[in-house]
Amino acid sequence: MREILLAHARRYPNMEPQDYMKLLYQSEFGPGHLVDAQDGKVLERLKEEFAQAAGEGYTPAQTVEDIGGGLCRFHLSPTALTAEELPLVQTCFSLSAHPRGSLEGLWQKVGQLAGLCWKGEIPLKKEELSLYQALYSAQNCPAVSHSEAFRGHYTPHYRVLEADLALFFPAFSAIQAALEGTDGPIVVAVDGRCASGKTSFAKRCAQVFSDCSVFHMDDFFLPFEKRTPERLAQPGGNVDYERALEEVFLPLNEGRAVELRAFNCSDGSFLPPVTHPFRRLSIVEGSYSHHPELAKYSQVKIFLTCSPQTQLNRLAVRESPESLENFKNRWIPMEENYFTGLDIQGKSDLVVDTSTL
Repeated sequence: MREILLAHARRYPNMEPQDYMKLLYQSEFGPGHLVDAQDGKVLERLKEEFAQAAGEGYTPAQTVEDIGGGLCRFHLSPTALTAEELPLVQTCFSLSAHPRGSLEGLWQKVGQLAGLCWKGEIPLKKEELSLYQALYSAQNCPAVSHSEAFRGHYTPHYRVLEADLALFFPAFSAIQAALEGTDGPIVVAVDGRCASGKTSFAKRCAQVFSDCSVFHMDDFFLPFEKRTPERLAQPGGNVDYERALEEVFLPLNEGRAVELRAFNCSDGSFLPPVTHPFRRLSIVEGSYSHHPELAKYSQVKIFLTCSPQTQLNRLAVRESPESLENFKNRWIPMEENYFTGLDIQGKSDLVVDTSTL
């Protein structure tokens, strides 16, 4: 929070106590109060504000601005967004508007603000901030608007979104464009490094696009009898891409239901088949989903990546020490051999780096 406050102080030197409090309130509680206040007219107001931003020549320094708490300000930049993308913005805004935060959390952040002010690290007068805090507390800490000074200097136009939704927005937009470009099935293959967020992205797709199925490449581990030295020496050979093609990719492209048999890694058996009704949009997530034997059956190919240190940090949280060593010594080298040997990232339609999440 300290770094975020300092960054905003540098970016917006004319911020007043009211603007800092708005920033902290948004960081703690998110945008839920705005959805309630707009009485079901979220998209209508969004379109009006976007048109206003375009008329003013709004040019924010960055489209996505971190505000802490897993949230960001997503600026309505006419140079980065189109009017056709506004329904997607509205959907992401609504998904971000759920109850969160506490007054205790808010006042912890206010304490950080006060500390920076008293040290002279942000351009606020101590007396003005102290008076504003007292009045704000007496009013039971409401949501506040930007000050007239802030509006005059910066003409802000943005929505508060959860940070992952903002990061994934270009991918959502690419999927939406594919859906609008044809009446046929759309298969989105989401490949990328382990711990880069492929499963989380697929879950978000299921929220953003209501009529959507999600399939996992983890269900297609290579059966024991296929694990020959020759097969494992192939880049991407350690996945049963033949079965993935037969059970998922071909049926989806033909508009048929999917009857999937998940592979049980513990004993090498197959779980009973499960039938998934056909839906026009399907997400197939997991490493090796861009394998050359599968790639031509995907209409959109998205690659997720992250820095090596971020990858290890995330794996250390979710895996046991023994499993982490297995990832380091076995799974990651096999993935990297597949990525580089077949130029998987270079052949993707869109690359998203999730290191900042």
